[in-house]
Amino acid sequence: QMFLTLVTLATAISAFLFSVWFKQDTDNMNKNFVGEVTRGASDGYDLVPFPCVRNTLADCSNDVADECRPNCCPGGYECRRDQVVGLICKNPSDECDDFLWCRDFADISGNCQTEICEADKMVESIAQWAYVFSGMGVLLDMFDIMMFFISPNYVVVKSLLNFASSCIKWVAMNSLIGSGALDFVSQLQVAGCYNPYGMTMIRSAQSTLMNFLVLQGASATLSLVLAPFSAYFGGKLVGV
Repeated sequence: QMFLTLVTLATAISAFLFSVWFKQDTDNMNKNFVGEVTRGASDGYDLVPFPCVRNTLADCSNDVADECRPNCCPGGYECRRDQVVGLICKNPSDECDDFLWCRDFADISGNCQTEICEADKMVESIAQWAYVFSGMGVLLDMFDIMMFFISPNYVVVKSLLNFASSCIKWVAMNSLIGSGALDFVSQLQVAGCYNPYGMTMIRSAQSTLMNFLVLQGASATLSLVLAPFSAYFGGKLVGV
């Protein structure tokens, strides 16, 4: 029983780490769409995700300007006029594989009125909650291990901890699945909205998400399996 509990905790911690990394990936996905670009430590183009299309700078936003000027875009971008959304900044070094998809993802209007933008905000929000719920699952698993030494005879409390931990982990996993995160990241990869570094980040995010779902599902299942053991044996390490 102790071995199974340790494996459950190990998978929960691993899933939590992947949830943290995926949250960081979702944050990085939305960098450099507004304002000045964020560059790497050596100011290298290859060290940060550069979108192929983005918003103009504030002084040249579509609310105040309708013609391109030299100061409309940050370095590395060229101002263009789009027939649908108005002024945009395009990266001449990296063309979008699917310009319309990437344009909607960039949310040029700032109102997030497209399905793609809404999907992005949904995934970004749910990724944060998945991170929180994953952390709660780890805490419950830690309390479960403490029960071995604090109150090994409290069988009801220990089994409830296992059941609650399993439920929270299922919520964390299924919330990301329900948000359409897998489809969204896949579409983002196909659309090719970034420079090579950014596309590497997207592929990493896809792998991170899959690892999180697998580990979280495994940990949730193990917690559920532990519940009847805890209900019968409690936290006894001997005489079982």
